[in-house]
Amino acid sequence: MSEEIPEPWLDYWPEGVPRHIDYEERSLGQILRNTAKVFPNSQAIYFMGWRTTYKELDTMVDKFATGLSKMGIKKGDVVAIDVPNVPQFIIAFYAICRIGAIANPIIPLHKFVEIAYQINDSNSKAMIILDALYQGYLHGKDLSKMPTLKNVILTGIAEYLPKIKAVLGTALGKVPQMKKKLWPTQVGDIKFNSFQDVLQSGVPINLPDVKINPKEDTSTLIYTGGTTGVPKGVQLSHYNLSVNAEQALAWIEGQLPEIKKSRGKGGVGCLIPFGHVFGISTGMNLGIASGYKLILFVSPPEKKSDVIKYLMKEDAVYIPAVPTLYNQINQDPDSTKYKGKLTSLAACLSGGSALPAEVKRKFEDITGALIIEGYGASETSPIVTGGPFHRYKINSTGLPMSDTLIKIVDADEGNKLLPICPNENCDKCGEEEAEKYIGELCINGPQIMLGYLNKPEDTKYALRKDSKGRIWYYSSDIACIDREGYLHIKDRKRDMIKYKGHGVFPAEVENLIYQNEAVNEVGVIGVPHPDGVGQTIKAYVSIKDEYKGKITEEDLMEWCKDNISPYKYPRIIEFLEELPKTLIGKIIRRELR
Repeated sequence: MSEEIPEPWLDYWPEGVPRHIDYEERSLGQILRNTAKVFPNSQAIYFMGWRTTYKELDTMVDKFATGLSKMGIKKGDVVAIDVPNVPQFIIAFYAICRIGAIANPIIPLHKFVEIAYQINDSNSKAMIILDALYQGYLHGKDLSKMPTLKNVILTGIAEYLPKIKAVLGTALGKVPQMKKKLWPTQVGDIKFNSFQDVLQSGVPINLPDVKINPKEDTSTLIYTGGTTGVPKGVQLSHYNLSVNAEQALAWIEGQLPEIKKSRGKGGVGCLIPFGHVFGISTGMNLGIASGYKLILFVSPPEKKSDVIKYLMKEDAVYIPAVPTLYNQINQDPDSTKYKGKLTSLAACLSGGSALPAEVKRKFEDITGALIIEGYGASETSPIVTGGPFHRYKINSTGLPMSDTLIKIVDADEGNKLLPICPNENCDKCGEEEAEKYIGELCINGPQIMLGYLNKPEDTKYALRKDSKGRIWYYSSDIACIDREGYLHIKDRKRDMIKYKGHGVFPAEVENLIYQNEAVNEVGVIGVPHPDGVGQTIKAYVSIKDEYKGKITEEDLMEWCKDNISPYKYPRIIEFLEELPKTLIGKIIRRELR
């Protein structure tokens, strides 16, 4: 396709945000190095009382990189990281990137079969894993099923806790761990090492002379797509991730210029697991590029108002999170006692699923910070769009980032460019009218992946070049663009429900049901129709505590009939205590199905 891409967003572009940025071609290791030079004595990490500076962190990364190199890890080798948000992840990730190797994060909830698949598909030569995760998922298993794996590096949470916390936590059983005396030294052909031994083996520091091409060399492998088939390794270059951090910073600081004064002083709340690109890019990389203190949460505290307590104590200026967490913080009655006190927090990014309007309103009321919703994917490093802070539009993921183009094409073949919706809000489209404007979202920009590892056909389908040489990522997300250039995500191609010939988008129905004040969480899926033809619509709902016993499934059904179009409202509603969610808090429709 050679058509000109309309850019209606230019007329509504946020003042202060550059449409084009002159990006520095740098490796991820260089980002940390630069920050350590500018802010050597600024705090880089806060972890449950343990702190370190950027100068100290940069040195630890050099030591660990040297240790990996002595172990035989070289440029292009893949090293898996299976640890939660602890200092070891940050040290390992940047050390891997610094010697030109490839970081391969594993979701800490993955079990043996999932871990083995990812190790084998990526040909990982080494793995860094938390001792408690090793004991729970790999200890006693047949590790020969991962033939490329030559080294396992074990580490424990207590290694980077203040001494008194480490001792007490271990004694009271509050710190999950595998007893050190049970740590193996060798299993079959795989050698086992401790994280601290690898770190110390890097003294004196002796980094290999590695030439990294930021645009062409893969820095990170992110596995995605496992909900419907075999997970694919998304190859992200150093440039992809570096650029995306710059795009996000330009978006935030351009609209909220006071935040720039916090560089080298403020903090970023790292609540999204680093096993996800959302956490790596919008938490870790963005934080380090800004000179922020990374405020690490192994997982969100059981009492969700404690999130605000820690953010306030550590001067957080920015957090990325998912709507579920914002909602959980809202629902904790103790959160309101911090109202007006969290003065440092200015900007929050919501992603992963749609942000209900009431969740946004209440969180902003409690904290005084502004939340914007964004859209992204693993294949896009991940940020593609973001809502303007001062011209936010509900039910939209906002405008494209700097140097990013978006377009909508027909969902069948992807060959026809669809027109921009003439309405200010795509929710106003009638069903027949909407069909003219709703299709598959495609993205062009410097944050687009290099491709899928060892999957040329999948890469060819997802990345397509137009006659102007622009590469477009075909997202499989169904969306439209309104007349002001705001993106409206309708759903995933695979999740669309066909009800009596109508295309029904679960996310849209979920957003409508969230408007009922009794609803805490909702997930909508298509199930086989009772008459055996096509699908019908089912909603799984969890109810807020204060409404339990006061509303029935039948009551909610009547509300849906009164408030949702006849072809969209759910025909079946089932209450659950809690809906299944991913580690970052996205509701898993696959499990509901």
